[in-house]
Amino acid sequence: MQPSVVATIVITVIMVSLVVISVTRFRRRPSDIFVPKAAWLRAGIYFCVCYLAANLSGVFGALLSNPIAIAEDVSEAAWWLWVVGLILLVTVAYWIIWTRYTLRFERRLDVIPQSVFGLLWGLASGVLFLTFYHIARAIGGAWETWQVWLLAYGLIAVWQWIWQDYYWDVYISPEHDTPWSIKIKVVATHIPNITMCLIFFALYENYAIFVILQMWALLGASLAMRMPPPWSREITPPATRSAGLLGLMRASGYVSADPEDDPYLRAAHLSR
Repeated sequence: MQPSVVATIVITVIMVSLVVISVTRFRRRPSDIFVPKAAWLRAGIYFCVCYLAANLSGVFGALLSNPIAIAEDVSEAAWWLWVVGLILLVTVAYWIIWTRYTLRFERRLDVIPQSVFGLLWGLASGVLFLTFYHIARAIGGAWETWQVWLLAYGLIAVWQWIWQDYYWDVYISPEHDTPWSIKIKVVATHIPNITMCLIFFALYENYAIFVILQMWALLGASLAMRMPPPWSREITPPATRSAGLLGLMRASGYVSADPEDDPYLRAAHLSR
């Protein structure tokens, strides 16, 4: 699908505007203080990058032009097993496991802005993952489907590792993890989600279902970690950082001085 020129212009204008506001208003703010407005601006810039990449790669065009499912898919019992199974997987992974082991530090539940954030985040993640799939397919040419899947999976895995560890969880998300919960979430939520959803997409190429699943997952994550709205005046701890790849600072998770009696750890079932 050809990219929409109008969409490219609109997304670019919004992205540049957010960059200008972010740079002029928050470039001198200390990076070790969580500022909700700055976090939302950075997230908005990232969302625009994802949307722009999806538009230029043809993902948005395919998402809008393809039906949610074709009659051949709907007639297959296997397709229904995949769809129902993935809904259950994502629900358990993000709305139960991810939620259970997430620190909130008494941040309030603010359903509307947190839902908006989660849905925009999920849309951005979903279309970006599909952009990687389009890139893998372009590189692969006449490759078999499993080979395209493998390359796309590798690209997504590397991207998510670097992006989440070294930027998103450092400069955008409020502190919401411990070193232990990070490991649990990678194994029990992120890996199963991407692995199974991408297999489903490789088999059926249901763009809308893939993206909706990612939106459902990250809606749950946004509500679970209580993403502070831009106008929030609540004090929330910034990301705990440690040196990582090439000495760059990465989000390593909250470490309590009293892990057995820490109320925040107990509330998230993380006390030891």
